[in-house]
Amino acid sequence: MVTVTNVNRGNMSTKFSVLMANYNNEKYISEAIESVLNQSFTDWELIVIDDRSTDNSVDIVEYYLNDSRIRLMKNNKNIGYTKTLIQLVSKAKSDIFGTLDSDDVLTSDALEEMYHAHETNPQSGLIYSQYIYCDKKLKPISQGLSQAIPNGSTNLKSMYTGAFRTFKRDIYQQTGGFNPKYIYSEDRDIVFKMEEVADVKYVDKPLYMHRVMLGSQSNDPTKKPIGNLFHIIAKYDAFCRRLGTQIPNLTDKEMSIELCIASIICRRLRQRREANEYSKLAFELNPKLFFSMSNYLFRKILTKINKNFKPRSSRSLSKYSEVNKEIRRQLRST
Repeated sequence: MVTVTNVNRGNMSTKFSVLMANYNNEKYISEAIESVLNQSFTDWELIVIDDRSTDNSVDIVEYYLNDSRIRLMKNNKNIGYTKTLIQLVSKAKSDIFGTLDSDDVLTSDALEEMYHAHETNPQSGLIYSQYIYCDKKLKPISQGLSQAIPNGSTNLKSMYTGAFRTFKRDIYQQTGGFNPKYIYSEDRDIVFKMEEVADVKYVDKPLYMHRVMLGSQSNDPTKKPIGNLFHIIAKYDAFCRRLGTQIPNLTDKEMSIELCIASIICRRLRQRREANEYSKLAFELNPKLFFSMSNYLFRKILTKINKNFKPRSSRSLSKYSEVNKEIRRQLRST
């Protein structure tokens, strides 16, 4: 059991907890904290847990501790992002909480909008917003990928649910919470689980500014394969939980294709035993997997051809292409 050292007091009750895990983000954490201080909604607490940073992050956070709404805690050893999130949730005092990465920022109305959404939608366990992709200097690159989940669909088919993610504590606790086995894609796993226990609602406003950083889990090309693998594992866990229920799910065929992709990723990562296990699971779900994968690859090729030959209007390019441009720019500058 890892304990944390509390560096600030604060016994007050509050309406909204903002949870921030930090590791070596001295360049940006001040902006993240300032974005919380600048909220139009003021009945909040900010909890920062530092995961044994080796830079000056802690000194920067300590500067803000004269505001009793801000609490700093320090892990006694480095435990990783997901386990730090679990610690954060356990320390939150509010019935509603949201997560803010220490290199991102909230818009000034983010907490007001989300608190109002939770108050007017008591049946919703997870409420999320639109977000904006930004470069290192917080210059907007493109709108994010969040959107409302279509009726009868699920985040297993397409990831509709992005930041700013906010939760009702009592409903979150019904899921078992963040799973420490997910060192990547912990956000996908919790979204899948929240779908299974309560309504999920979308606020169609950009309330979160997400920095595109080369070293981050979501944007670093060297980390994407393992991130994609954990995403598929989270999908398979959700697929198994939903079998025999009325919760929207993947078909056996769709899940078998995902498992086949997981097997390919494992072979690239030289994880042969895991690759064989995923292949076996895929063929058990879908004995005609070879034909399913052939159709899947054919559709992927057609999609790429169509994308290359479409007229290139400002809307025809995918939103994420601008993010990829920023990643390539950062790669060239390293």
